[in-house]
Amino acid sequence: MINITNEHIKRLKIIKQKYLGKTSVPKLNNWKSWSNNDIWLHVISQIISVGNAKPAEKFNESPMLIKLVSYNRILKIKNNKRQLERNINYVLREVGAKWVSKSLKKCRKTQAIVHNFKILSSHKNGPKGLLKRIYNLKGLNADKRRVKYLMSIFKFIKSKGSRDFLMELGLVQEAIALDVRVQNTLKKIGIKLPKGFENNPKLYDKIETELLLKLCKPLKLSGIQLDRMIFQNYDKIMDMKN
Repeated sequence: MINITNEHIKRLKIIKQKYLGKTSVPKLNNWKSWSNNDIWLHVISQIISVGNAKPAEKFNESPMLIKLVSYNRILKIKNNKRQLERNINYVLREVGAKWVSKSLKKCRKTQAIVHNFKILSSHKNGPKGLLKRIYNLKGLNADKRRVKYLMSIFKFIKSKGSRDFLMELGLVQEAIALDVRVQNTLKKIGIKLPKGFENNPKLYDKIETELLLKLCKPLKLSGIQLDRMIFQNYDKIMDMKN
């Protein structure tokens, strides 16, 4: 499906040699040290960042907005759906999240966050209880099974977002969040990805598998190493001479 040559591998090897040592990679199972609030805010950030990552950065740098939608605060008003929606919608609009409507019922991101909160809070021990359940999905293709499970229970967190979410928590290693940065970097070394794969989970899986086997494996790179290396050093990588 994807044409990956020795020349492509050689070019990525140069990037690896220059930037992997400078890359911070989430530790395996670091979710165990996260609080319920940390996990919940990570869910909100993931949804805010869909379409544009900048608003998520703004959210994470605002103690006031974080406090307004903290896990314990939302837990106290979970039965007051309108107030719950108002708090979340206000935060989304304040940070300038993409695709956000003032209409609480029509705002898909607001409704997605409300839905995801219900899923998280319904588990014993809350968010950490859910992550333990995901952690227990082991065996063959565990990473992909965890990704698919998260996509099946959460709203507005799809192929790319689910991988990014789980990688940050140290719950998957062999995965790649194929965002614009990764696509542009692959294009820079000569690898073109099929159009429209972002909204096609099956095609996304096939592309990811080929990249892991044909590109990452020869260079002894895990998916998360490739992903974070590109994310954290993107501008410098794009400035490199071919």
